[in-house]
Amino acid sequence: MKLIEPTQRPVENDTIGKAVAQIKGLFQFGKTDEYGEDAIIARFMRGLDNRFIMLRNLQLEESGELFPPILVGPVGMYVLNISDAKGFFSAKEDSWWEMNKTTRKFGPSRPNLIKQSKASAQKLAEILDAHGKPHPEIIPLLMFANAGVNIERSNPAIRIVLSDGVDSLIEGMLYSDAVLQPTEITFLSDSLEIMANPEKAVPMGEGEDFFGKDLYIPEKKAPLTLPEIPLPTELPLTPVEEKLKFSQKQWTILVVLMLLTIVVLFVAILYALKIF
Repeated sequence: MKLIEPTQRPVENDTIGKAVAQIKGLFQFGKTDEYGEDAIIARFMRGLDNRFIMLRNLQLEESGELFPPILVGPVGMYVLNISDAKGFFSAKEDSWWEMNKTTRKFGPSRPNLIKQSKASAQKLAEILDAHGKPHPEIIPLLMFANAGVNIERSNPAIRIVLSDGVDSLIEGMLYSDAVLQPTEITFLSDSLEIMANPEKAVPMGEGEDFFGKDLYIPEKKAPLTLPEIPLPTELPLTPVEEKLKFSQKQWTILVVLMLLTIVVLFVAILYALKIF
């Protein structure tokens, strides 16, 4: 599975907002389920193949809030609401109840994790629709990373997955019928990543067309020309006679010796032919 974590955009907060953010950091209010989320995503990484893409920590709106993990694969599109809560809970349709440790009775729990999960899926669908991005039905999943949670379920509105059911969920995703084609998976994941990082988008007509083909035509360079070097038509070659510097008498002796050599060779050839 491919995991995409876009770079978060800076959010300008006022003085009060900055103070609240610091307090959340001190008391770990901001994301109490961070470690549980890491553990669940690690199991998805080990179990799913490269047909699946998970996008995490997307900032899709100007509010600065990070979106829950989004899983896109052949089986469809999911929003994972991962909780690290523990205790006794009851889920009936849209109702979410928690057992009081003192009275041992169930009472409404805040936040309502079922409604929270459904709201995240609905919000993602609205964002994609607003950007004109076609998508399948977005399925919310309420997942628990802590093994110390017990839930009484009576026809809950969404699927609830406990820690010991994650592997079964992954196996089901691997062997279920395909809903999305590879091109659709890539389209959706790329669209979400660009929404979170608009600077990655390349405007149409600047470098590539609708199909991603390069529109840049390299400038034709002029052929390389070498400087013309004038060559002399006549080379001032020194005559052989001047180079050897022989006298007339020496030339005569040289010619006579060459003639004698030729005669001797001719006689030797005739003698050899006569013998054989």
